[in-house]
Amino acid sequence: MTDIRIDKVTKYFGDMKAVNNAEIHIQEGEFFTLLGPSGCGKTTLLRALAGFYRQDEGDIYFGEECISDLPAHKRNIGMVFQSYAIFPHMSVFDNVAYGLKARKVKKDEIQRRVMEALEMVELSHLKDRQPAQMSGGQQQRIALARAIVIHPGLLLMDEPLSNLDAKLRLKMRSDIRELQKRLNITTIYVTHDQEEALAVSDRIAVLNNGIIQQVGRPHEIYLQPQNKFVANFIGSTNFLEAELTSNSSIWIEGVEYPMNIDKKYTGKVIYSVRPEQIKIKRMEMNSEKTYIKGTVKEAVFLGEKVEYRVELTSGVSISINEHAVSYRDLINLGDVIELYLNPEEAIIYSEDGEEALNLHGKTSAQA
Repeated sequence: MTDIRIDKVTKYFGDMKAVNNAEIHIQEGEFFTLLGPSGCGKTTLLRALAGFYRQDEGDIYFGEECISDLPAHKRNIGMVFQSYAIFPHMSVFDNVAYGLKARKVKKDEIQRRVMEALEMVELSHLKDRQPAQMSGGQQQRIALARAIVIHPGLLLMDEPLSNLDAKLRLKMRSDIRELQKRLNITTIYVTHDQEEALAVSDRIAVLNNGIIQQVGRPHEIYLQPQNKFVANFIGSTNFLEAELTSNSSIWIEGVEYPMNIDKKYTGKVIYSVRPEQIKIKRMEMNSEKTYIKGTVKEAVFLGEKVEYRVELTSGVSISINEHAVSYRDLINLGDVIELYLNPEEAIIYSEDGEEALNLHGKTSAQA
């Protein structure tokens, strides 16, 4: 177990920077996720950590040791691949034992460690079975056992759940997180699934076009996205055109809201607010608040919540999620409703979407 430092790492493929000047410090025992859309550079960075790629610029440190020139087989890394990469002609036991045999571990020690790893993933009773006779979830557990049996200093996981069905994915992500906590092993996890990343991670790095957009804990990434890309990629949000005035108030849909902005900034901005942060005015709500009007164009009942699409007077459509509604609170299509856009929860971005103006230094793009 060790901490990992990625120091200004860049990787080219031709003229394209697949990873661009990445800087991250991953703490010992941390579950750290690289999150982003396809082609953003997350798997490239993971493969550089594993030693499968040699970065073109920068260095990688395991603890105090620079391992940039260390071959993959000497990095003491366990890796779980998207495709499982298990040997179909070997039994479950022999698949898990493979890395230990390659390291010339004694036979009795192999027996003990393999059975210990299989117990951890609840497959010890299937040690003699062939992988072809097993489900996708069981095959993924074989791959996980094979990765941890060597007692790696670092565990790397590349989209390990993407081939599983939705229900099994939920169980496996919980099992992986529980096992990682029990072993207290530094883990770097790659996924494009935002919900998965939020559920399992201690911290997350969001990447786009090879550049780290933001690093933070799950609630920081979701509630305080540093730029429009992060806000749009993590969950769903509404972006409204707005104007920030010199007296630190903001105009949206012809309505003025007070805003606390650190920086002196006036002019056009982007007002970002999550669907669940918008409140629909009810009889019992504070009438002194400032509301904007809209017409309900779509309503989707999902049991624990209702998702509304509302068209504002300007013609802009926004999404609203209302939780725990009663039968009497359901709103009909065509109804005109009043909405409260809480300025304390909204994030204000510069007109180009590159800078959040009201995060008050609570998060950082690099870590």
